[in-house]
Amino acid sequence: MGLPDVDGYELARTLRAQHGANTTLIAATGYGQPKDRLRAVDAGFDCHMVKPVSVHDLVRVLDQRVVAGEPS
Repeated sequence: MGLPDVDGYELARTLRAQHGANTTLIAATGYGQPKDRLRAVDAGFDCHMVKPVSVHDLVRVLDQRVVAGEPS
């Protein structure tokens, strides 16, 4: 979330405004407190994952979105 020019929360808001539900946004971050998870959801992320994120967990999340018929 700590990007140099714009934080990840603002980036998510911008992407969500531009693409709506047509894009899956996953936060992969070192910030893992409950307040960080809430901020991610409020910013428009579909999922919040704390680093290090395993490939298995990432694939599972993406598979769930596809099975649910949601855009990716």
